[in-house]
Amino acid sequence: MPVRLGTPAQFETVRRHLDEARFNDETVCAALKIGDMSGAGYATRGRIDAASVSPALLALIELFVLGAAVPADDFQQTCGAQAFAAFRALDLIRPARHRTGAIVCPVWLYPLDGFVIASDRYNDADGGTWQPPPDAVFPALDTGTLKLLRLLPAARGGDTLDLCGGCGIVALHLSRTAKRAVSSDITVRSAYMAEFNGRLNGADITNVCGDLYAPVGGQRFDVISAHPPWVPSTGDAMVFRDGGDVGEAVIRRLIEGIAGHLGSAGTAVIVSLGRDTVETAYERRVRGWLGADGHDCDVILGVEKVLTIEELARSMRKLHFKDNAEEAERMAARMLELGTDKFIYGALFIRRTGQSVTEPPLRLRMSAHAAAADFERLFAWRSHRRSLGFHEWLNAAKPRLSPHLEVDVRQVVRENALVAGAVTLAAEAAFSTHLRTDAWTIPLISAFDGRQTVEQVFEEAQRSGQTPGDFPLAAFTNFVALLIERGFLEVDLPARLQA
Repeated sequence: MPVRLGTPAQFETVRRHLDEARFNDETVCAALKIGDMSGAGYATRGRIDAASVSPALLALIELFVLGAAVPADDFQQTCGAQAFAAFRALDLIRPARHRTGAIVCPVWLYPLDGFVIASDRYNDADGGTWQPPPDAVFPALDTGTLKLLRLLPAARGGDTLDLCGGCGIVALHLSRTAKRAVSSDITVRSAYMAEFNGRLNGADITNVCGDLYAPVGGQRFDVISAHPPWVPSTGDAMVFRDGGDVGEAVIRRLIEGIAGHLGSAGTAVIVSLGRDTVETAYERRVRGWLGADGHDCDVILGVEKVLTIEELARSMRKLHFKDNAEEAERMAARMLELGTDKFIYGALFIRRTGQSVTEPPLRLRMSAHAAAADFERLFAWRSHRRSLGFHEWLNAAKPRLSPHLEVDVRQVVRENALVAGAVTLAAEAAFSTHLRTDAWTIPLISAFDGRQTVEQVFEEAQRSGQTPGDFPLAAFTNFVALLIERGFLEVDLPARLQA
């Protein structure tokens, strides 16, 4: 292992020095002039204004974040003999092989989400040829990991399980609000590194090693999370990356186990790549994987990016095939053979409801601003729609226009005159939504000012002849419910659903 599980006193000494030097997300990002820590992998020493950074912080950034070899005497002078000894005892520093009097860090050490995290590096600490081990611990600085952290619901004192846990960052995040936070990974190296990071941060997390749910048996959890391997296997196997023939082997098994491990009203969050086939959309395939025991699970898919087979093949060619066009073409042909239509990258949410869910899963375009609270509101709304008396409640409710609503009216020529043709509603907020509707619905939608009920708007439209004769109140209520779900209208939910 690249680091050592030292004594509590050694971890405390290191932690205290990092804290005193202000080795945190805010100061490191400011020093490196990056928007967030996902940019640390591309940062350079030349970005730092040394005059504005303390010597202690500068030394930590150079050694741990930038991966440079630094003079041992200079580093000891900035951190002190006691901290230097503690860093050395934990194997966070070691003599450089090719530079006399210098030290290097064998791992990548960086601040993230209020913690300090160690994971495997992208390069050799001594400047040699980098050959990562097959069980390399994936850096938490990946944009997908940062996205998962942003989307995680609060544990509210419950038990949580992070699968494919890697360095343990998700379990650490969940430990802030959980009674128990468990990180599970198939490799001993990841479980060891997660244990190291737990001790380094003085956090109480449980680290287990095994295949997905195997280490936790039949235990149930209030939050299950995962950022699993989803890259189609390429032959140069990397445990943290490869997801089988089409990239979904791990994801499918993970979802198939959710019904047996997600507790009542629990939530699962998975950030990954999924696959639409020519027959079925990804979220509907997920519904099937949940099985009969998952009949009470509601499913929402937040889509960040859609990739064609050709786009994924080009990306794989660049990242994993060493620009081998023939290999990329073979992979694309295999995807077509298996009935792939396109790939979906985003966040999959699964919520246990306690009642059978008959409506189809919901797919929405997810913006970079989407957070856990936005999905919570969607689940609350969908749960409310399933409740007895919902239509009566909505008929008496007073929706209002969303401040994000935009209406695009397409003019067409009919009987030698320009008239309103197709109308598209759009809203760009946590979710990017679009809906085509008939022109006659726009005056009705415009009437929602927060003062009139749904039934009042409908009755006024009927009296003024704005609705078709065969358009009943029930149909209008369902239409308004759809507008609220897609973010075109807003309404205050009952207090019991706003907690």
